[in-house]
Amino acid sequence: MKNPILAAAEKVFAQSVAIRREIHAHPELATQEFATARLVRRRLAALGCASAFCCKKTGVVATLENGAGKTVALRADMDALPIAEDTGLGFSSVSKGVSHACGHDMHVACLLGAAQSLLSLRASWKGRVVLLFQPSEEMAPGGAITMIREGVFPQGAAAVFGLHVNSEHACGTVGLIPGPDYAGVVDFDVVVHGKGAHGAMPERAIDPIVCASASILALQTLVSRESPPHEPSVVTVGRIEAGTKHNIIPGEARFCGTIRAFSDAHLSHLKRRVRELLESTARSFRARAEVSFEEAYPPGYNNPEATLRAGSALSRVLGQTRVVWRTVPTMLAEDFAYFQRKAPGVYVHLGVRPPGKKNVPGIHTPDFSPDERAILTGIAVHTALAIDILQK
Repeated sequence: MKNPILAAAEKVFAQSVAIRREIHAHPELATQEFATARLVRRRLAALGCASAFCCKKTGVVATLENGAGKTVALRADMDALPIAEDTGLGFSSVSKGVSHACGHDMHVACLLGAAQSLLSLRASWKGRVVLLFQPSEEMAPGGAITMIREGVFPQGAAAVFGLHVNSEHACGTVGLIPGPDYAGVVDFDVVVHGKGAHGAMPERAIDPIVCASASILALQTLVSRESPPHEPSVVTVGRIEAGTKHNIIPGEARFCGTIRAFSDAHLSHLKRRVRELLESTARSFRARAEVSFEEAYPPGYNNPEATLRAGSALSRVLGQTRVVWRTVPTMLAEDFAYFQRKAPGVYVHLGVRPPGKKNVPGIHTPDFSPDERAILTGIAVHTALAIDILQK
């Protein structure tokens, strides 16, 4: 006999796919998710579920009530990316240069489907399920912290669950890892102030390009020589800009990058050392480095007890072979980490790689195209994790 949670998910699967395609065709960047939020509210209203806007009408919160009991929060992010789509899908983005290359359209469809499934399975649970449709995950500091500041996140929640598409895992499977997962992020911007001159007379200049180049090379020692081998971390420079012409030494050079680690303490250490190293390197070139930082997301942390419990619940619903226990955390970042600091949280890797395929485009690429059948699994994941905490 089929598991009732899977059976409920199958009933809403086709409609959830249609919702995903509508959102996919009309993506909205962070802070602009107005139409997506309105779509979510219309769908919730059709289910008889009251909801409210938040985050300046770019986010939505709703509560499923079913008697007295615990409270569980379920989250889906909604924003798209400034990436031109190149998938060839019949429902490709109609917004030039914008697409759901991170799969947030799938996340929204999964959570809306789970809302309908939970309503149809009321006899199995009691308490409250708070649905968080979050904006601005892709823009630091993220919409999660805004929802918390606005009082949207439920006080005293017993657990918070979310999921993210992942092409490392096959469609129909999920990945879990207790403890650290998804790195904390600090971004940095640097301006190297030198002195310009003609390219034929470098002795008259303080060359900011050479200084910036040496500084970027020096940054590579922070992970290889100042980070413990057992504590993963990354320092990456993503952009460098300087100059206007072949024979002109400019007066300044700019570059920016990201620091990632799995503890607040190590992030702070790397942040301090980045500043010290850049400023001292600039002085050695008689230049000056102006360094600024932006705190993005804190490190993610899956509550170990809650993660093991989630694994058992998902094994019962999906089957043991469909729950993959990951051995290393991902260096990607997620503002879901803010919610994990408010309640025991678990962030699930939702497999979206078509079965039989090994190398497929990943998130944040123009041709990322997740297998839509993963929506069925995502609906079941949200539903199963909520009912496991709230079961009668």
